[in-house]
Amino acid sequence: MRVDWLVLIIVVAIALLKIDAMGTVALATDTSVEAEGPLPERKYPWKTSNVRGTPDPPLPCMSVRVFAGIELSNPTDVVWLPSAKRWIATQQNGEIVAFANDPNTSESNLVLNLNDCHRQRIGQALATQFHRDLENHPWCYVTYSYRGSDDPGTKCVRFKVTDPTVPIIDPDSRQELLQWDPKGHTGGSMQFGPDGMFYLSVGDTQPPYPPDAKETGQDISDLEASILRLDVDQPEDAAPYRIPADNPFLDHPNARPEVWSFGLRNPWKIAFNPNNGDLLAADVGWEMREMIHRIDRGRNHGWSIMEGSQIVKQRQPPSIPITPPLFEHTHLDSRSITGGHFWQSDRLPELKGAYIYGDWMTGKVWALKSAGDQVLWQKELVDTPLQIVCFMSSPDGEVLIVGYDGTILRLEANEEASRQQAFPRRLSDTGIFANTVDQVPATGVFEYQIKAHHWADGTLSRQWIGVPGSSQLGQYEKDDWQRPIVAGRFEFPIDTVVAKTVSYDVDPSDPSTRRHLETQVLHLADEEWRAYNYVWNDSQTDAILQADVATETQLRIVDPSADDGFRTQTWRHASRSECLLCHIWAGGTVQGFWPPQLDLQRFGHDGSFSQLKRLKELGYFKTAIKSNTAIVSPHDQSQSLQDRARSYLALNCSTCHRPQGGGTANFNFDITKNLDANNYLDEPPAQGHFGIPDARVIKPGSPSQSILLYRVLKSGRGHMPQFGSNVIDLRGVRLLHDWIASLDDSAGTPIWKTAANELTSADDRQVEIDRQLGSPAGALSLSLAYGFSESELSSDLKAAVINSATNHPDSLVRDLFEHYLPEDERVERLGPDISVERLLAIEGVAERGRQLFENARDVNCRSCHSINGIGKNVGPDLTGISAKQTPRELLVSMIRPSEKIEDRYRSQQILTSEGQLFVGIVTKEDTESIALVDSSGTSITIAKDDIEQSQRSNKSAMPDQLLAGMTAQQAADLLAYIVSTAAAPQNGSAED
Repeated sequence: MRVDWLVLIIVVAIALLKIDAMGTVALATDTSVEAEGPLPERKYPWKTSNVRGTPDPPLPCMSVRVFAGIELSNPTDVVWLPSAKRWIATQQNGEIVAFANDPNTSESNLVLNLNDCHRQRIGQALATQFHRDLENHPWCYVTYSYRGSDDPGTKCVRFKVTDPTVPIIDPDSRQELLQWDPKGHTGGSMQFGPDGMFYLSVGDTQPPYPPDAKETGQDISDLEASILRLDVDQPEDAAPYRIPADNPFLDHPNARPEVWSFGLRNPWKIAFNPNNGDLLAADVGWEMREMIHRIDRGRNHGWSIMEGSQIVKQRQPPSIPITPPLFEHTHLDSRSITGGHFWQSDRLPELKGAYIYGDWMTGKVWALKSAGDQVLWQKELVDTPLQIVCFMSSPDGEVLIVGYDGTILRLEANEEASRQQAFPRRLSDTGIFANTVDQVPATGVFEYQIKAHHWADGTLSRQWIGVPGSSQLGQYEKDDWQRPIVAGRFEFPIDTVVAKTVSYDVDPSDPSTRRHLETQVLHLADEEWRAYNYVWNDSQTDAILQADVATETQLRIVDPSADDGFRTQTWRHASRSECLLCHIWAGGTVQGFWPPQLDLQRFGHDGSFSQLKRLKELGYFKTAIKSNTAIVSPHDQSQSLQDRARSYLALNCSTCHRPQGGGTANFNFDITKNLDANNYLDEPPAQGHFGIPDARVIKPGSPSQSILLYRVLKSGRGHMPQFGSNVIDLRGVRLLHDWIASLDDSAGTPIWKTAANELTSADDRQVEIDRQLGSPAGALSLSLAYGFSESELSSDLKAAVINSATNHPDSLVRDLFEHYLPEDERVERLGPDISVERLLAIEGVAERGRQLFENARDVNCRSCHSINGIGKNVGPDLTGISAKQTPRELLVSMIRPSEKIEDRYRSQQILTSEGQLFVGIVTKEDTESIALVDSSGTSITIAKDDIEQSQRSNKSAMPDQLLAGMTAQQAADLLAYIVSTAAAPQNGSAED
């Protein structure tokens, strides 16, 4: 049956085996909250929360229970028998029962007990299917697993139906068609096709871990991991079936001729579309994906090379190309898929012709319409509390939902679907605060402090957590990408709320001028975190829920250095979608609230107690909490320079730059790994060198050759972090500069001091300014001298520097100084909100676009793509791509690169047995090794024996917000050039 339901998947933690190589920081217990006897219960429950559900419109359907009087014992399949006008339910215990099509009935009768067919009880019954022509072929077919000592196996058998109107089945007429291994994923779904043939699904018959240990997924010499096709109407010799003459593998050496398609893990329920004959199979995935496959003659669906779009095993290319799934779910919303049937009723007309299916783990139900291998639409219909085991196709064309507990549900239109839910629209209505204006938390809501804050454009913040009722927090002990969870992070109850109010001081020297900008809220709803932004009103009396759009507020801040004593600053109120770019599961989602950040030994107004111990005393923990001391405040001078710098990178960069974070470079800033494992010291940059000779991500002892320092200082294209900040953090830049310089004792005088000294001592200071601005490395040093107060440049010198730098013809120089200008004097860039329609309306100049692509040192397209032989072929050759993609499609692929990724250009993440992580696109693979090319164009070959883990990335290798740093005209020019290249591609295209 579905072993995933019943078996706890044990994932061996690599860090425990490779602790030295990975440099993993073990969770220490010296500052942990140890369990000294039973942990206390919650002292102050939170009872005022109104944060439930979602502000989005409700789902289009609701579910209503029917057949409430029928008691089914763990049903596995329910089919309609027209001749008897009764439902036939297969139960896991082997008893097959019938009941009338009356939602109010409470009567059912036993039709067949499979346990009477063997000396021992069967393991589990899977499904029952009746022949469509019982008058001429009086057979019913049953699949079940038997593990007795006499002939164990998962079996497909047939029984004679002696009276189809009752029905009456002769238990002594059992005749076996096929059998396979009774363990693991069994499949066992049966359907008669429009061609009259009998179709049967068989799983890979193995436990979840390790995946497909017997390598049966790609083996057609057995029945496993396949859809079989038989002609049961014309038995051959002594067999109760014959092989149809058009089955695909009749002449294939050593192949089982019954196989119709293969490469399936656990096809749990198959169904034919009565309108066009398409056969769909719901295939239960492994760790990352759940698939809907369109089954067709001879197709290879990929398992266990692939799990949908996710690579599972590295091996030689398959003998038959893999057909990707019609549709796939990630494990965020589906974790054990259950196939259904096609809705044919006129009731709920939007669903007519749609495939209705669901999920055992999440209880969700979806609808999907397709034409061939193209999905026309797909949407969630309802979220049920059931473990959905199967669906019922009713005689009136409806599809009913069946739970493993025997509950049967009917879909109804949700009359509330067009109405907004009663989600709090004002911060004061959330129940988080007893006094919203003064930010006094409600009883049971805890205001917490953290060791270190990420850079947020100079704003200030306060944080609270509300754990509903008397619920408590656990702690995850291991990573699990399937759920997905991260070791060491808290296990939060459903409806937990974490809130942060962001404020700023109109006069930085006067806290009494503080104003609130927004209160950010994370809400754990149905095991999925959702992000909301409440924007404070001008009168500072309340904050209003912002829709899923970003808005901006212009701040006017006291600044004695400005001409009128004030400077302007734009604050971006992020949309919900933008919030979730950073709040991702790989980074723990709630980045601030985790033990290392909360481990403050001097907590509270008087600093008299430990915060973790205080949380324990208040009853927030249901288990002993382990912590480590990896993170420190970047500005705590009592900590080492290296710890402060690494903490800064972890706080501001590690959300993306970590495994599963979406960063495209081969390094990570995970603070729980040692410096060598972070893989950025003396490493060449993956996304361009920005005109700096012999550049490295971090060049120990040489800040001027460190691309990381350049990118955090510059504006525009290539600035890091890519999103979340609009203001350069000069204090953070100084910290990184000093740390990089300290990595080599021979570094000498700081580069900014050298730049300032050479400028102030020059006979002709303008000539010296021009000399230093003559290269990006020199401009980097001069920009630091301009920004660091210790350089003591005179106001006249600063004016000369900023005038020359911001008017420099090279944007790589200009961008290092632009942020020193007032906002209204800076270049207007596209930013994160890019309108496709606006850009398409701008007339681009192809020649200017060519110059950008071929020569601009801050445009990195040619690092991965080539046009007319210029650039690299890491990604597809763009020459002539306009013959296959419209300008709109090309532009969308640049703005949202992960929306559609051609399979062969998905990046692969490989972890070696030595703890090295490589990310790149697979260029060659054989039985001995796999070759990658990373985003810098560097080729890497890894022996198969050295691979510890390997998986496909969910994100494109092309960075998000690639166009954000460009002007609208630059983006239009680049698009015009790509469209203008009409020559046929030489090395493949995005569509090949």
